Amino acid sequence: MKFGWKVFLSSILVVTVAFGVGGTLMISSLFHQALDQELRMALQENRYLCFSFDNAINSQTDSFNLHQFLSQMDDIMGERSSDFSIVSKEDVQFADGEEFAGSIPANTRSSRVVTDENGVQYIQIITHVQLSKEITYQGAGSVSQSGGSGELLDLVALGADYYLESITDISYIYQMRDGYVNLYRWILLLVVGISSIFLLILSHFLTRPLKRLTAVTREIASGSFSTRAKARGNDEIGALTRNFNAMADVVEEKIHDLEETARQREDFIASFAHELKTPLTSIIGYADMLRSYDMDVADRQTAANYIFSEGKRLEALSFHLLDLIVLHKQEFTLVPVESAVFVKEVANILMPLLQKYRQTLHVKTSRAVLLLEPNLMKTLLYNLIDNACKASEAGGDIFLTGESQGDTYRFSVQDHGRGIPKEELDKITEPFYMVDKSRSRKQNGAGLGLALCQLIAQLHGGELHFESELGKGTCVSFHVKEASGHEE
Repeated sequence: MKFGWKVFLSSILVVTVAFGVGGTLMISSLFHQALDQELRMALQENRYLCFSFDNAINSQTDSFNLHQFLSQMDDIMGERSSDFSIVSKEDVQFADGEEFAGSIPANTRSSRVVTDENGVQYIQIITHVQLSKEITYQGAGSVSQSGGSGELLDLVALGADYYLESITDISYIYQMRDGYVNLYRWILLLVVGISSIFLLILSHFLTRPLKRLTAVTREIASGSFSTRAKARGNDEIGALTRNFNAMADVVEEKIHDLEETARQREDFIASFAHELKTPLTSIIGYADMLRSYDMDVADRQTAANYIFSEGKRLEALSFHLLDLIVLHKQEFTLVPVESAVFVKEVANILMPLLQKYRQTLHVKTSRAVLLLEPNLMKTLLYNLIDNACKASEAGGDIFLTGESQGDTYRFSVQDHGRGIPKEELDKITEPFYMVDKSRSRKQNGAGLGLALCQLIAQLHGGELHFESELGKGTCVSFHVKEASGHEE
């Protein structure tokens, strides 16, 4: 079941139950209030009947006419629909009247609501009276104390029991209740009908953002990772939409990273196969010539030189690949190193390289204690200066500088060589990427040096930063952490 229908049906259920229970309680409360009021009035009338009866008995000296007394009570309470009678226990009305009257103690009263055989409801109140003196009464004539004249119908001894019964018709209260119940049913149906219309509209508007969000998720699932949902409002749905968009941004970024990694891996494999193919083809070809032909000394020397050169390039390629693989899998501990001592060691290592390319290295560094892995950092600086030498003409100048910048130390290598095109700067740290492939291969390059340098810089908490201009040279810089204060 759709969420909108769940909202609609649950809301209708709540409205129906709330109005149904509320209306039932209200009608029940009104009914019981009316019933209690009628019962209080009936009790009051019965008390008045008892009081009048007792006064009439005690005040009689010659005669007491029961019918005349009841007639007078009817006249006094004529506005009520009550029926009064003074009866014996056997004459109490309704089928179980005698049993009900027999359960009432002397000189007390009791009340109940009864229903006759026709379904009419009454309040029946009975007061059990025990006479305090001996009297006789005549039903149509007079009643007097013992020894009086007239037709004697009955003789009641001291302590005889009489029951003063009052019966009030309250069927109109039940009819009124039934009428209210029937009316409220129609009101409830009307309320539920009107509420259904409004709740349908309301559930549509409440779930519309969720429908839009669902549509966006379908588009993203189909491959449209840049699709986003519009966040409206500051409620929970708006927050959900914004969180979903944030999640989609992260997912899209991760997917792009995976795609880029997959592309780089494919390029890596393709470049690696190409880099292997070229020297291997040369090696196999010249080796076959040496094996198959009788060559003079000069040609044999040329072929051997080509085999040696291509073999050295394969050796450099394998070493660089090994370094990349090892660096990815190892953790290194950085140790404090004094900058002046470290740079001097690097300069000494670079002397054969500088002599080979006929370059001059200018060193200018400030003193500081650095956190380094010395061997890796030497490899990094060696590769950067080697690239600077290859990019410069013979007799050029290479500048190695180091300076403190707050809690970090900045190394930079500057040359005045060919420079790098701006569109190539973002790619030069990718494995096997070479700006000038023909020149790089002549110099036994494989396009792995800067990838290795970038990884070493990252292991020291930095990144390679390139500034270059065609024909004017390149500056490569990176930062490492300082272990303590420094001196100029």
